[in-house]
Amino acid sequence: MKVKTIGQLVLICSAAFGGMTACGPQEKPAELVQLEELRASEESADINGAAPEAYKACTDLTNQAVNAWQDGEQTMAKTYAALAQRQYATARAQAKMNEAKARKEAADKEYDAIKLQMETLKAKQDGLEKSIALMKENISNSDMANVEHRIQVAMTEREKAVGVEAPLTQKATFDAAEAKLKEAGEKNARGQRAEASASAEEARLMFSKAYELAKPEFDSKQQSAKAAERQKLLFTEAQNIVGSENVLTDMRNTVIILAGSFEKDKSEILPVKLDALRRVAELAKKYSDTTVTIEGYVQKSTKNYFEVSQRRCDTVRDFLMSQGVEYKRLITTAKGKENLRYDEKKKTNRPLNDRVEIILTLP
Repeated sequence: MKVKTIGQLVLICSAAFGGMTACGPQEKPAELVQLEELRASEESADINGAAPEAYKACTDLTNQAVNAWQDGEQTMAKTYAALAQRQYATARAQAKMNEAKARKEAADKEYDAIKLQMETLKAKQDGLEKSIALMKENISNSDMANVEHRIQVAMTEREKAVGVEAPLTQKATFDAAEAKLKEAGEKNARGQRAEASASAEEARLMFSKAYELAKPEFDSKQQSAKAAERQKLLFTEAQNIVGSENVLTDMRNTVIILAGSFEKDKSEILPVKLDALRRVAELAKKYSDTTVTIEGYVQKSTKNYFEVSQRRCDTVRDFLMSQGVEYKRLITTAKGKENLRYDEKKKTNRPLNDRVEIILTLP
């Protein structure tokens, strides 16, 4: 028969343990002690913050377990404590899912902002290039001595400078050029052709200088935007191989975590991890300008931990080479039992630290 409520489950589990007692508080059941240790751990507050509803359900069951124990209902206390432990595991999983989702949303938002900026800058640049080309087509050699033409040439240089953000990055030079251009227009209006022509030429030279000084920084910003877009694509493809929870990035390095890739004290790659490692090799070949760093780790109780972690690095390096990744791109670093990514207080986490982390670094 299907159990529909936690209360029904409690009654059934209580019956299975031989019923409830009413002898007052006894020694705390092991299940309740374990539960309290879990809720007192450092991760507990993080779980509560990331998955409050699931954590509240765990809190309610914990309170019921404590009340049952204080009332001397030892069996009921064990049952509620066991259910609370399960709910704690559920809350932990929900918290990890929520955190991964939040990271993805933040990365997507940043990517969209950079993409919009790139599109806007490109549209401006395209417009300026078309404007310059059109002006050149309409200017003949015979107009070179004409004041209006010199002013137009200066204005063309001005637009070029604006296109590389010179008003922001070379403000003093750009403002001086603006003043000279205004002066040329005023002199031309008064019929002072020679003076107007000289002022227009000075303005052109200053706008040209502002453009040349501003362009490297502008080009660098564009290059950074392209690099950010490429890093985003690399990060997403890595997530598709090992899951979002096993990939980290700082917008230059992409860290792929292959947890539980070895048996304890051994350096042979487990067969179950070979397919993922092949796909990582294909990813490294696709992004052929990346540096590939292999870091080897072991669980805390491993003997000869440094030697074992180095052998693991070498094994993974040799496998990547067999899949076509160039040797000169590969760097190995034995980390031993540094950075235990998975808390070994939980026994089932220990094999996860028998791992390698492969770091793809863009230039």
